[in-house]
Amino acid sequence: MTVGRDVHGKRALYSGGRPGTPVTPVDSGLDVMCSRCGQTTTLRPREAVALLLPSVHVPVPRLRHRSLVRCPACRRIAWVRIRLRVHTSVEP
Repeated sequence: MTVGRDVHGKRALYSGGRPGTPVTPVDSGLDVMCSRCGQTTTLRPREAVALLLPSVHVPVPRLRHRSLVRCPACRRIAWVRIRLRVHTSVEP
């Protein structure tokens, strides 16, 4: 007779979530819209700081894409549009 092993026992002890739980989408963060590939990527604050440190920002009102950074989607240097998205939850 073979004794079965607890596959998720040790992992359940030391992890924060259950195995197989779906990943929740990011509600708050920075939306980066790339002019080169057309993708929109939402970044968390830590990712956004890493992206925005080596960049050029042009504060001209009529420009649509004002920041020259490396796009997180296509990984090429491109003019992007950056928008802050804040999620506020209202409790009843």
